Amino acid sequence: MTSMLRGMLLKDSLVGTRRLALWLLLTLYLVLWTGGVVQHFLIGQTPSGPNWIASLFLMLAALIVLITTASGSDFLRLVCIALAGLMVEALGVRAGLPFGAYSYTDVLQPQLFGVPLVMACAWMVLVAYLEQMARYLSLNAWAKVVLAALWMTAIDLVIDPLAAKTLGYWRWVDVGTYYGIPASNFAGWFIVSLLIFSLVRREWRENYWASAMGLSILLFFTLIALAHQLFLAGGIGLMLSLAHLLMRYRILPSTKGTSKTLLC
Repeated sequence: MTSMLRGMLLKDSLVGTRRLALWLLLTLYLVLWTGGVVQHFLIGQTPSGPNWIASLFLMLAALIVLITTASGSDFLRLVCIALAGLMVEALGVRAGLPFGAYSYTDVLQPQLFGVPLVMACAWMVLVAYLEQMARYLSLNAWAKVVLAALWMTAIDLVIDPLAAKTLGYWRWVDVGTYYGIPASNFAGWFIVSLLIFSLVRREWRENYWASAMGLSILLFFTLIALAHQLFLAGGIGLMLSLAHLLMRYRILPSTKGTSKTLLC
């Protein structure tokens, strides 16, 4: 009986610690999110040189997703996704495959093999986000894989014009018709995303915060695109955000039996 009571107290203590950590991370994340959006609307640019705040922003999003992932198998898959994303980016900057020839600047730090480590966080958060959104689709597993890959590519239509030009995170060697970005980039995003979603297509446990982090990043880049008058990219971001809300609040009622705890 005593050992059982100790176990319960330890479990409650761990949950309390995780909840406190979550709120601390969320507070800092919201401060950076709001500050970044306001800065671009009022000033129209970010400081030149290494931008540790940008890296911290994405790392916080990744930590929030990880700390709210209760399933051990889901946690392991998130780590594998982060490593896979880093490996794909390393291949990309060296061989130009599968996205096309590009290179990272020194803005995002720290870097490994010429790739900012925070890119692993970006891949992890976006994949986790779309896996959560796939839960609300009444489609077979492979249809969800294809749709998630298309959605991932559409998100890059919003992010890449800002990251490659306005924010200066990376530079393309070849010039394309979409804000100077080559079509090979989007083809590569679709292929890599298709492969990743195919490998992790087993049902994930519900995690509200993974969905929230993905939407917040999408809205962040959408608003910045509009601040810099990149209306096509911003318009795509608004449509994706609207699609998210429709899926969550029009399809979600059919799943009212699911629980939504603070730490899903």
